[in-house]
Amino acid sequence: MEKFVISENASIGLRLLEEGGYESWLAGGCVRDMVMGKTPHDWDITTSATPQEIIGIFTKKSYKTILTGIEHGTVTVVIGSENLEITTFRSEGSYSDHRRPDSVTFVSSPEEDVKRRDFTMNALLYSPKRGLLDLVGGLEDIKKGVIRTVGEPFERFDEDGLRIMRALRFSSVLGFEIEEGTEAGIFENKGLLREISEERKREEFTKLICGKDAKYVLFKYSSVIEVLIPRIHAMIGFEQNNPHHCYDVWVHTLEALQKISPEPILRLTMFFHDIEKPSCHLIDSDGISHFYTHPEKSAATAEWIMKNLRYSSSITERVCRLIKLHDYRFPPAKQNVLRLLNRIGEADFRLLLKVKRADMLAQSPYFRKEKEEYLDEIERVLDAVIEEGLCFSLKDLAISGRDLIAAGVKPGKEIGRILDEALAAVMDGIVENDREKLLAYLI
Repeated sequence: MEKFVISENASIGLRLLEEGGYESWLAGGCVRDMVMGKTPHDWDITTSATPQEIIGIFTKKSYKTILTGIEHGTVTVVIGSENLEITTFRSEGSYSDHRRPDSVTFVSSPEEDVKRRDFTMNALLYSPKRGLLDLVGGLEDIKKGVIRTVGEPFERFDEDGLRIMRALRFSSVLGFEIEEGTEAGIFENKGLLREISEERKREEFTKLICGKDAKYVLFKYSSVIEVLIPRIHAMIGFEQNNPHHCYDVWVHTLEALQKISPEPILRLTMFFHDIEKPSCHLIDSDGISHFYTHPEKSAATAEWIMKNLRYSSSITERVCRLIKLHDYRFPPAKQNVLRLLNRIGEADFRLLLKVKRADMLAQSPYFRKEKEEYLDEIERVLDAVIEEGLCFSLKDLAISGRDLIAAGVKPGKEIGRILDEALAAVMDGIVENDREKLLAYLI
């Protein structure tokens, strides 16, 4: 019998259901993760208890219950700091919206419940009392690193189009291959993604591009990603014909994405950073391709796409800021570093350096050493500026609006203009960031 480490709160949930006389199992991703030696972050339970019986058991013990999906048999039970999703064994009717079942029928055994699940690796059940239950070959597929639908792939994807993105996400994150029949079902049903809410697609897409095999999955399933983001079509196969580049725009994008740390803001920046290169393409008299203004246009397109996918304003703004600056070059002098710090702050400055490095590493070896030395020097100057505590924002300026008013400046817009002038003078090294010296310089 398999022995897994289960959280104390999940153990309480299973125990109370069993003590109430109901068969109960851990199900889905938490079992998959335990089989793979990982610590689950979420705990799902499937049980023979009906939703009302679940509510009765846990409210009797003073645990909070939330009716998140009671119409489909799911009750959320809050135990300690964890939310347990507890769902009654069920079979499902048709999926007219390709997302959720029109009806569910509660059943008495887990065998029928397993048939409705998406992939074999997510159809494993585990009970401390009964051990591991594998009815569809999920354990073997995990060992082989294979993603396979439970039953007929076309039916599973037709039921819920989001499963297409989930399959790609799992492949990217886990490094698993998608089984041949499942892959055929993905390509055949990819149009169903148009019927899925933007928020749900966004969640899966973000996890996908942050996966360890994101480059491979995005390349192999680019026609599926096109349904989500049609604008990438022009990038695929678009040759750059420039000594700085050795890949087409799409492959360069994927190489750059894979060469940056798997943080959503950074991966999104690399995904979108060159999306408008094809529309900015120009050829000079020597036959060399150029892509002037592509950072600004790519940022505008990224903003539009990210808004459609319901990304937050803060994430969208930061991504677009990094895209606009990804090709920006300036001499590695303190004055220039201070001015850019003033514009974007230290956190985004450091992200920008990561973006520039990833972009460079996805280019040809042409002037690679010089490019690396340039970025290294920028980073050295940035570190020195921060260590020395040099002023690059109004909040660090040695004078304030009150000082100017006390010196006789009338309150109003003129105060702001003078403070900006003072900050610029400090960053340019014209005057020290000293109250008396600044007032002498300004007034």
